[in-house]
Amino acid sequence: MLALAVLALLLVLAWWGWHRGGLALMQLGMGVC
Repeated sequence: MLALAVLALLLVLAWWGWHRGGLALMQLGMGVC
């Protein structure tokens, strides 16, 4: 049960980090253009 909760937390953190990185990349691209 605990392992499942940790896995879910890591998944959410990884998705949030990737999403945030994608947004920052898009903003950077818009700034360059």
